[in-house]
Amino acid sequence: MKAFFKTLLILVLAFFSQIALAQKGSSIVIHDNTSPANGGENATSNLRKEIASALNREKPCTDLMDDQDIRNVLESEREKNILEGGDPQQVLTDIGNLMGASYVMSVSATPVSGGSTSYTVFVMDPQTAKTIARQTGTDAKQIADNIVRQLGSSLPDNCKPHWLGVVKYEYSSNETKITNDAGAMHASTRNTKRTKSEMYSAQNSIVATLLPPKPGSDISAGKTIARVWMRSKIITEKKQETVGEIYCRLKGQNPSWKGYNSTYSETITQIGGGADNLPVSISLDNEGNYKIVVITPGGTLLSKIETNRSESGCNPENPPTKEAQSMPEQKLDASSFDVTGKTDAKNRDSLAGSKTTPDGKTKITWHLRLVRPKTK
Repeated sequence: MKAFFKTLLILVLAFFSQIALAQKGSSIVIHDNTSPANGGENATSNLRKEIASALNREKPCTDLMDDQDIRNVLESEREKNILEGGDPQQVLTDIGNLMGASYVMSVSATPVSGGSTSYTVFVMDPQTAKTIARQTGTDAKQIADNIVRQLGSSLPDNCKPHWLGVVKYEYSSNETKITNDAGAMHASTRNTKRTKSEMYSAQNSIVATLLPPKPGSDISAGKTIARVWMRSKIITEKKQETVGEIYCRLKGQNPSWKGYNSTYSETITQIGGGADNLPVSISLDNEGNYKIVVITPGGTLLSKIETNRSESGCNPENPPTKEAQSMPEQKLDASSFDVTGKTDAKNRDSLAGSKTTPDGKTKITWHLRLVRPKTK
């Protein structure tokens, strides 16, 4: 297991080494360590909300991330193993380095008699592997207050205002066309029926996770950097099935009509994507109208084509054939998308909403919060 994480870190730290240096004492990533048998992440949902509330109240300059932010940053299903299993020190260290976080907070829940839940929380520095805060109990709010109090001077009170959160773009299209006819006319066939189907499926996901600013950077409330990844999957499938009767002249037998069946399918699968650290622009006017512009990365699309053919009729010895071959790589160009909205007049520090296109194929959701120093 340790060898796996060492390999993973070599791959991802190139993207996050500068971020890790920037986060000394200013960011925490919360990792849930509750077993599925004890309810998994759902069991600590209330506790994590209380911790977020306590940090926002007492240490609003702390950039808080969680397991969902980790998933948004990870670039492959295989890498998601980092969130599975127990809670060894190496796992927490790898999570902290992956997210560029100053500290990693582990939370877990265990059912106890009487229907209540016992929580365990501890915070460690991934660079030194030292535990700097620990708390157990059954009162989520009390635990949250105590853990934040223990962190105390380890967290900053001043910071440059900046936005954190996630913007998601999801496109999904599924189309199917079916036609029926008598097929091609041949003197040797009769009572022919052919069914042709064409299926097209396309999914494209883009997730932009805003990252905490680096010291000395020009990041502000209007400009930030996000880890943006894009994934695309396109499947095009054509099928054709023909049934009917065919006139057979087999050696040693009288000519006769026999049933026959012919099928052919062609499937083209395209999968790919890309990831990069890219700027996100956020503008907000005095009336509360805002615009969020996300730059998307370029990438690569890998493709393959598979064909299947089978036929039965006069000759029973016609085995089906299958073929598969790769196709040339295709480049995905960098692009951008934007969303607009209007803030609640009473809460200009939160930008949240969703937008769906009229055809229902594209949905964009966003939830950002402005991190700013605690008011006196």
